[in-house]
Amino acid sequence: MQESVSPYVHPDWPRAVWDVSGAFADDRELVSFFDYCKEVLGFEPFHIVHGAPLCEWNSGRVMRHFTRSTEDVREAGLAYAGRGIAVYLTFTNLFLEESHLKESFGNALCKFFEHHNPTGRNAVIVANDLLRDYIRREYPGLRLVSSILKITQEFGRGRLDVYRRLGEEYDEVMVHPDDVLHPEFLAQLENKEKYILLINEYCIRHCPIRHLHYRDLSEASLHFLSHDARPFEERQSKNGCQDLLRMLTNERYGVLALNVPEMKALYDLGFRHFKIQGRGHTNAMPLLADMLRLILKPDADDENAMHATSVRFWESLMPVTTP
Repeated sequence: MQESVSPYVHPDWPRAVWDVSGAFADDRELVSFFDYCKEVLGFEPFHIVHGAPLCEWNSGRVMRHFTRSTEDVREAGLAYAGRGIAVYLTFTNLFLEESHLKESFGNALCKFFEHHNPTGRNAVIVANDLLRDYIRREYPGLRLVSSILKITQEFGRGRLDVYRRLGEEYDEVMVHPDDVLHPEFLAQLENKEKYILLINEYCIRHCPIRHLHYRDLSEASLHFLSHDARPFEERQSKNGCQDLLRMLTNERYGVLALNVPEMKALYDLGFRHFKIQGRGHTNAMPLLADMLRLILKPDADDENAMHATSVRFWESLMPVTTP
């Protein structure tokens, strides 16, 4: 017998499995949102978080505010484990070599999340084959996920043979963001439960320098204090991805985040694992706004109940003050 769905869940994708960003960056806010939905609305809004503190294995988002102490990581990890939330470590650096496998923080994180793994679903998202083989050998209790960085660097966009190969090699596969725009292509994939779809990417569609951006981020992670990002930033300034008018008005190169019909089409094909990005922001506000918008039921034109629920959640984050 199929479990009933909460009336507070978005009705267009009621059985979506949500994988949200912000682990080790916005832990307080993520835990608060989870607890609020469970205690006030009676359902668990997500079951997977992804992210990684600043270390050599990390990539994708290399920002100073990702620096975390061992105790910060431990507290966050225990908070997620206690709520039955799986953690996907984003160890997606492209340029790791044998010497990097000794990195103490990355190994400590793998040991911790292999041990504190009540769901059995904790995983590592990788783009480097050397690290993939190392994780598989040293931490067999962690699942392996192929990163967007990997399929981008292998120029696998739009190639069924690449997706099928990765589906055999990994427990799950991140789909290239441009391919998420083409349900007729994704419909050809078997085992749709293996594929993860990023649905709120705020880059431009069909970005011609995505692979260069990923390479720059991986280099920055390995050489955080000395990395010179100016060559890439010069190319980025001419790419259109910092031109808000173009992103809002250009049909081909508009913002990559999906609208409701685009996402509904993917859900109707049988895809269930949807990823919400947001750890690159300087605070949790945009991420929380997307979670409220995508996970919870929207109000009809003559309603304001969910709006009121959202307001109460924002208020719950405010510190209690005494006169």
